[in-house]
Amino acid sequence: MYFRSVLAAAVTSAALLSAGAADAAYVFAGSWRVDQGPAWDGSGANGPLAYSAQEAAALLFGGKASDYVISTAGKDFADADKVAWYSILGSGIGIMDQDYSVKYLGQYYGPTADHDNGSFGVASAYVNDWAVGERFTNYAFHFVDDSGAVPEPATWALTITGFGLAGAGLRRRRRAAAT
Repeated sequence: MYFRSVLAAAVTSAALLSAGAADAAYVFAGSWRVDQGPAWDGSGANGPLAYSAQEAAALLFGGKASDYVISTAGKDFADADKVAWYSILGSGIGIMDQDYSVKYLGQYYGPTADHDNGSFGVASAYVNDWAVGERFTNYAFHFVDDSGAVPEPATWALTITGFGLAGAGLRRRRRAAAT
């Protein structure tokens, strides 16, 4: 009977170590309107910095851009479409991939004096230019891993204790069987 309870403790502690995938999920981080970004026409010659939707989410809510899923469909992750609203320099508004990134000189939204100066396809999900109003809202979901990449010390202690007790129980059983 003692052996079974020790074995159950060891199995339980091992299960605690292997738990985790179910604890990882995307949670709603927040939303923003494209036009809440810096104004294009009031910025310097190269325009404000340009952001992919994932970069804008990381800027606004913290963390890394790759930890975000962006959607135009609302606050429910089940509906996330992985696209975002963007202002497109010189041409208007578009819905593009959440990681769409074409930037003037590799970082800017584009020159305020000349739209055709190497700025074709430049877009930003966070700039006050074309996409103005409530309709152009992007929703961000952040990846949260509650499992912890490294088990906490208490979990390790429980696991080691469980395996130690299981070993002690086996040794005790073998001694009893030998006599």
